[in-house]
Amino acid sequence: LNMSSVVPEQGIRISEHLREWVEEFSIVQGSVDRNSFKEGGTFIGYQEDTCISIVFHVIKQMYPNNHKLDGVNAVNVLAECKAELLKMVATDAVFRLKNSLLSIHSDVNELMEQYFNLRITSLVEYLERIIAIQGKNDTGAHLTLATTHSRLLTDRDVDEFKLRLCEVKNKVEIMSLSLQQFQTEQEYIREIQVFLRRNRFTKTVLLVQCERGEDNAKLVACARHMVEDELKERRREEATKINIFIVFLILLNRQAYGTKFASYCGGDWNTVHIDDIRSLEYTGMLPMSFVIGKQIYELFEGYQPDTKTFPTHLVCQKMKFTNCIQNAASRLQDQNGSEERTYDRVRDILNILQDIHYSDTFTELLCQRLAK
Repeated sequence: LNMSSVVPEQGIRISEHLREWVEEFSIVQGSVDRNSFKEGGTFIGYQEDTCISIVFHVIKQMYPNNHKLDGVNAVNVLAECKAELLKMVATDAVFRLKNSLLSIHSDVNELMEQYFNLRITSLVEYLERIIAIQGKNDTGAHLTLATTHSRLLTDRDVDEFKLRLCEVKNKVEIMSLSLQQFQTEQEYIREIQVFLRRNRFTKTVLLVQCERGEDNAKLVACARHMVEDELKERRREEATKINIFIVFLILLNRQAYGTKFASYCGGDWNTVHIDDIRSLEYTGMLPMSFVIGKQIYELFEGYQPDTKTFPTHLVCQKMKFTNCIQNAASRLQDQNGSEERTYDRVRDILNILQDIHYSDTFTELLCQRLAK
């Protein structure tokens, strides 16, 4: 069944405008190869029918009593559809926006600000936001399908998430599952039932993780439907509101031309893409909203070479610089193509970094050069 057969003519026209917006968002001006950045590599999980599916679900959500799905405010619907797609954008595509075809006739600065206000640069940040919002509205179950390119969470990561989230709410319980750990559907369903019946009076988060999302698309879809069925069953059994957050975390390979995994679900599900699910404190990276549009030397403004004082925002970056040095040195190419010289260079640098007397001096000199 094609979505165009259930969406009226007005909805089809809106989806065409949305598809044009997606294309202009993705293509970089002056690119030799117009296919170097495809829609699927910009909007993670984007497929041929994603636009019309989003239009269909947005109209149903905005106009629940409009069964014919026509006579809607096209401007408002299109704006809401763009907001839904923005949640699926890869962060590197946001950095390219100022050079995209969209920048010719649109204010991309406003779009970039809108993206960073979504707070989806890490999973814990996203959970903090939705828990805070739902704490005000108390709307019950919150369902999310999140795609990512970073490695999935370990038990230690989950414990750190719990500590961080408890700062938002007094008590938050987190349960983490992997779809690969179950041998049968019955095992999975029993675990979901246990989760839905525990901690009834606390905020509870269920993380359902899945590796190789492209190969396990049907497994993910089946697991989602089982969660929906169990939620419906519990709502029939109990009159109390359900303060739970269920997040399906799907690991996808990073591909310039996109993925065959269709991430947009519609209905009660929110779809987001989070490049790196770990927090900035964990990775030691600077916030992307801070570095965007800046030259390298601008990040070092405030560095005092005489006192070897780092700006506050660079204190956690010192180790990051050190970790990059080996890779950077190995990329240097000699005119005579000597592999032995490359090997010696990397070996000497590693020896310097391992020597406690010289490693700090080396890092300080590197920062001085970058600051100029």
